[in-house]
Amino acid sequence: MSDLAVNVKWQEILRETKAGDIPHCRAIAAPSEWHDEIITELAGIILGSFRPSHPDLLITGTTDKAPDIDTCRGLIADIALKPMEASRRMGVIMSADRLLLPAANSLLKLAEEPPGHAVLLFLMEDGRYFLPTLKSRSRFTVITSDTKTEARPVPVKAEEWIEWLAGTRRNYDIDSAVKDLEAWAGYAVNTKDFVLAEKIERVKIAAGKKNLSVPLLCDMILMTLREESRYSEYILDDLR
Repeated sequence: MSDLAVNVKWQEILRETKAGDIPHCRAIAAPSEWHDEIITELAGIILGSFRPSHPDLLITGTTDKAPDIDTCRGLIADIALKPMEASRRMGVIMSADRLLLPAANSLLKLAEEPPGHAVLLFLMEDGRYFLPTLKSRSRFTVITSDTKTEARPVPVKAEEWIEWLAGTRRNYDIDSAVKDLEAWAGYAVNTKDFVLAEKIERVKIAAGKKNLSVPLLCDMILMTLREESRYSEYILDDLR
C-alpha cells in the first residue's frame, strides 16, 4: 500500500468523490511521485474506469513541464466536446504551478464556467506558485507526505474501550481525539468499512468545531462507535 493510500487528506478527497461531491474544478498540490496515482484513482471514480487511452481523459503537460498556451487552447476545445464513453470528460493540467501567465490566463474562463459535463484537475507539486486567479476558481488541497496517519482498528471489546478511556484521562485534548478518529477512519477505509468510516468522519467534524468539552466528546465517541450502543443513530442525527 502506498503512502498516498493512507494519507488523511487524500482519504477525504476520495470520500467526497465517491459520495458524488465532485467540484467542477479541483486543484491538488502533492509530491510528484503521487500524481499518477491521483489521476488513476480520481479518473476511475469520475469516468467509471481508468486507462491511459480513455477518450474522455484529457491529460496535458507532464510532472516536470506545464502545458503551453497552444496545448491549453487545445484542451479547452477538446473538453467542450460531448463525452465519448463516460458521462463526463476529465481534463488534467499537470505542473499547474509552472504555468506561464498566458497559458494560465487562457484557462480562467474554463476553470470558472466549464461545460456541464467537464471536470478539471490542476495537479502540481508546490501550491505556493499556483496562480491565485486559478486557485480562487478551484477546490484547493495540499497533500504532504507528513499528513499520513497510523491506521488502527476501533476498539471492539469492553476492555479495549476501558483501556482507551483510561488513556483519555492523561493529557488528552480535542486534538488527541481527532488523531484517534483519523487513525480509526484510516483503518475503516483500508478494510472498506465505509459505513463505519462515515460515522467516524461525522464525529470528527463535531470534534473539529471544538465546542465540546473533552469528557463530553469522549462520551460521544464511545456511544457512537460502540456496536451495541442503542443511541448511536440518534447521536449521528444530531451531528448532521
